[in-house]
Amino acid sequence: MAHENPQFSLISTGVEQLQESNPGQEGRVSPERLYSGQDVRIMHLVLDAEMTEHRAPSPIVVQVLEGRVRFDIEDGGHDLGAGGIVHVAAGVPHAVTPVGGSARILIHLLHPVHRGPGEYGQ
Repeated sequence: MAHENPQFSLISTGVEQLQESNPGQEGRVSPERLYSGQDVRIMHLVLDAEMTEHRAPSPIVVQVLEGRVRFDIEDGGHDLGAGGIVHVAAGVPHAVTPVGGSARILIHLLHPVHRGPGEYGQ
């Protein structure tokens, strides 16, 4: 789905495009890889079932696009609606459950960026 050139990557034009490319499956977690680059990988998931407790090998940012989810992490559960965003450090156990029907989320898996001395973020 991503359109790439040396300057930028157009990953999605909107939620409607994501709905068409991944309509989801009843009773399942339906993943779709949207983008894989040097410093980030973006996954689009439709949740119609719980993502049981698991760990990510790198830091992640989870964004709810549609619906509601319960995000369970070591300090308890958090209810997130459309627009809700959470960051999770690498290796931290967490689970995600759709609430009141299916939910659509984006997961950004962040890879360490190696910067030289004097560069932004150093």
